[in-house]
Amino acid sequence: MKEIIMFTSNTCPHCKSAKAYLDEKGYKYIEKNVQVDQFARQEMMARKMMGVPAFIIGNESVVGLDRFKIDALIDYTVETCPHCSHRTRVPKGKGKVKITCKKCTNDFVIQTRNM
Repeated sequence: MKEIIMFTSNTCPHCKSAKAYLDEKGYKYIEKNVQVDQFARQEMMARKMMGVPAFIIGNESVVGLDRFKIDALIDYTVETCPHCSHRTRVPKGKGKVKITCKKCTNDFVIQTRNM
């Protein structure tokens, strides 16, 4: 699974929207606030990223909340168990996948997609 790093600042309304989007989709991420963390600011500037929110997903960079590009770069989806509503990460593009819920041990099958 690719690591997701998001650069943010305290005063950025788009950063709040980006965090809400990632949370809603069930994507786990590392937040680096460039307003309070000078190392995060230096890392972001070294990558020539000049605005927040900015993301590093695997080896790719995204500046701004480009939902389509973010979803395309992330290599998994989050699926919900139909029995208990527990959410599980599932790799994209694997065809039919049998999932055993870690919470209730219910088995269910989903058709994975590339996007």
